[in-house]
Amino acid sequence: MLIPIVVIIIVTSTLIEILLILFLRKSKNRENGAKEYVERFGYKYIGNDKEFEQHIKTGIAKYYPTLRGYHLSVSNVFLNENDEEKRLYFEMNVSSRNYYQKYFCMLIKEIDLSVPEVAIVPRNFFSKMFISKKNAFIKLFIVKPKNTIDNLPYELKEQLMNFKSVGVVYKDKQLLISKPYSHKELPIEALRICEEVYEYVKA
Repeated sequence: MLIPIVVIIIVTSTLIEILLILFLRKSKNRENGAKEYVERFGYKYIGNDKEFEQHIKTGIAKYYPTLRGYHLSVSNVFLNENDEEKRLYFEMNVSSRNYYQKYFCMLIKEIDLSVPEVAIVPRNFFSKMFISKKNAFIKLFIVKPKNTIDNLPYELKEQLMNFKSVGVVYKDKQLLISKPYSHKELPIEALRICEEVYEYVKA
């Protein structure tokens, strides 16, 4: 009886080891693919940075109203070394037991903007259905704090309505612009949308 148990333990351990090796290899291949992709466009690939991930999770992401209660992870960090603002680009994975969404994000530190500290994030489908506000901007976006909405430039609100899925958070001289990936959207496509939104935010 003892021999079959030992055999089962050995076989199980071997299978777990093989699966772990395959997982790590697949993860490494994905990272190498991301590195080659961003470097093709002249960006410097940093990769996965746990310290930076913690900075995002305990910092500016806390002010993103619709991310509360979800698990966050950050991957594929990269930057443009020739950019004076040192914008950081990365992917943020947002998940719970029954939900998963990947975001493309752009973070700018130590930036002074004329807009007040604010979070402007897209409403989900159900939130849009049940809100009775006639204001088109309020029907599309959650704005926190609420009293900042009147201090936002009219042109900025008009432009943001053209980017219904993009969220903007400005807090403690940090600006986070995020966009959920749409079907088959490439990182460089999402990056260009985030940079276009940034031009309107800083105007």
